[in-house]
Amino acid sequence: MSTIQFGRVTEIITNDLKISSDTLEIEFNIPFDDDPDPNVSEIVVYNLSDTTLSKLKKGVKLTMNAGYKADKGVILSGFISTVASEKGGADRATKISVVDSQPIDNKKTLKKTFKKGIKGDQILKELAKAIKLKIAVIKLPNNVVYKKGFSVNGPVVDAMKKIAKDCGASFYISRSNVYIRSIKEGDNTQFILNSNTGLIGSPEYFEEERDGKVLKGYRVKSLLQYRMNTASIIELQSLFVKGKFRVRKGKHYRKGDVYYSEVEVIA
Repeated sequence: MSTIQFGRVTEIITNDLKISSDTLEIEFNIPFDDDPDPNVSEIVVYNLSDTTLSKLKKGVKLTMNAGYKADKGVILSGFISTVASEKGGADRATKISVVDSQPIDNKKTLKKTFKKGIKGDQILKELAKAIKLKIAVIKLPNNVVYKKGFSVNGPVVDAMKKIAKDCGASFYISRSNVYIRSIKEGDNTQFILNSNTGLIGSPEYFEEERDGKVLKGYRVKSLLQYRMNTASIIELQSLFVKGKFRVRKGKHYRKGDVYYSEVEVIA
């Protein structure tokens, strides 16, 4: 294990407060994946003061950093959806649910016909504006030209999903940002995962059918690693598996002495 992976750190940050695992016990389960449905993360903080608790409200933007004293980074960025506290013996546990998304109206509908010859990226951008959705990256493998035009008569998000699929792209939300690009496209972290940097055990091979295609990859577990997130490109170095892979889904987890990341990666 690398010397930088000592001194576990977790920080919860909002506009007007910062909560640290140096002073309070924090637990979390942070899921992430490459589909457009927002993920809900669960955070538990013990013995918050009434003043701090009063600042944790629905709709407040929340960021969580995690890692180690010498190496930490963002594992969650989203908006608080619920806050609930309960007493258990001498401790008071506050459970915070966070949606990793910009506030999106999934029920927002639109009735509109787009002109003949319009391209997929043009429609996606217009639909995003209709629901005030900010797109971080749009890179379509096949920017389809709709020769007969394109009609929307229903939920805007459903129309965006269809166009993304038509164009061979994955449409997902990660850390409050929206990405529409190939499932094989990603962000090169230049991170090498091996036994020295936190790899736990051996990668487990899997195959899965998705949209008529067979995905092949590995399930991997490591000490908590913030660099591993949806679409992160990592280099995996184990005894039997070596190469560069794209993270498609996973979770970051902390409870008691347990502190790890689990991901599925594809070539």
